[in-house]
Amino acid sequence: MRLKTIVVGGENLTPQQEKLRKVFMYVVSGGITTVVSLASFKLFNMFVPDIWKMNAFGQEISLKLAINKVVCWILAVLVAYFLNRITVFRSKGKILNELMKFAGARILSFLIFEEGLFLLSIFICSKVTGLPSDTVVTSVLGIGVTYADIMNLINLIFVMIANYVFSKLMVFRKEDMIDYTKQDKEPETEEEPAEEGAENA
Repeated sequence: MRLKTIVVGGENLTPQQEKLRKVFMYVVSGGITTVVSLASFKLFNMFVPDIWKMNAFGQEISLKLAINKVVCWILAVLVAYFLNRITVFRSKGKILNELMKFAGARILSFLIFEEGLFLLSIFICSKVTGLPSDTVVTSVLGIGVTYADIMNLINLIFVMIANYVFSKLMVFRKEDMIDYTKQDKEPETEEEPAEEGAENA
């Protein structure tokens, strides 16, 4: 099977193979998006000073984390949309219209998971451990991994699942998707009436 067929599909795939291809490419696209999100999150934390803070429930909360997530979200949404459009859903719909709906669906998952669940997990983690979210707990390839990094990674798993469901239900329409199986069957159904007419004549 050629790499192009795996990435964007092809008419030689069976319906079952196409389903597996879509799942595989969604995981790959999600992996790429996750790398972009994690890398931008880490770079933001490393190079942007922590100057925005607020008090909530007697606990000092860094607004830098929330702002960081917004920046990561914008980058991740752009990467995810084009990867999903081209490789997973193979849509021919209007880009601007789809991107707006895609962003709307992502805002929903962003508010519920990327901000809500993430900040809640950071708050609980800080309360339980008594340590700030930027405390380094381990290192990978010489790079320090903090509580915030770990919570962010766990959070992204929930985000990936929710985003697939939202994309399928709210963004990409069936009529806009390229369906090689359907294209293969259409010429056969069109030729049948002509063949029957020729036999009767």
